[in-house]
Amino acid sequence: MKKPVIGIVARPSVDEDVNVLTVIESYRMAIIKSGGIPISILPPQLVEYNLYKAKEITDMTLEEKEMLNEQISLCDGILMPGGTKRYEYDRYITNYCLENNIPVLGICLGMQLLATHINRDTLELIAEDNPHSKPKIDDAHMVRLNSNSKLFNIIGEEEFMVNSRHKYKVTETGKFSIVGYSPDGIIEAIEHKNKNFAIGVQWHPERLMDTMPSKRLFASFIEACRSYHGSKN
Repeated sequence: MKKPVIGIVARPSVDEDVNVLTVIESYRMAIIKSGGIPISILPPQLVEYNLYKAKEITDMTLEEKEMLNEQISLCDGILMPGGTKRYEYDRYITNYCLENNIPVLGICLGMQLLATHINRDTLELIAEDNPHSKPKIDDAHMVRLNSNSKLFNIIGEEEFMVNSRHKYKVTETGKFSIVGYSPDGIIEAIEHKNKNFAIGVQWHPERLMDTMPSKRLFASFIEACRSYHGSKN
């Protein structure tokens, strides 16, 4: 059976004073371990993104959007990874996936992009001493899932421990249903009821691939991508 191709959206970063676009290894390896073929989705603008704030970058042209369309057409699903800034190309890819029912898994910033694809100004800064801002701790806090959700059916556990490394929290989720919370009430998981697979989680399951919740989440995502590939042919 053909393995599905998964596009991982590259994130701007700096390596020894050189501006680069990267895919963190843990995302790549999680896709491979789960039976997918990872490729990188690169933004189309002639911009070194780290040199500018997102709002300072001009809007994408129709030609640049078409370049993204061509990249997405190579994929059977999209992984929207974590990061520190949201750019127009992130929002464009998110909306394109939702409009065309392409399987999409949003992680950390990726979940925030899914939640804010309609209203982008629904994030709030959380305190620095909050347990959600502990990047090196694998069991930073617990997540509790809605037992009536698709995500619960995938993972099969109502409560489990997760890692956490985010500075912002989602306050509204648009057309997405909230299906997971942390004990302090922060939204930890969302899903779109009318899409084949459109799920966002605030934690980093790609860094917890030795746990069953992460294995099941990625396996379900890859299976949805495989089904989408079959529907294209």
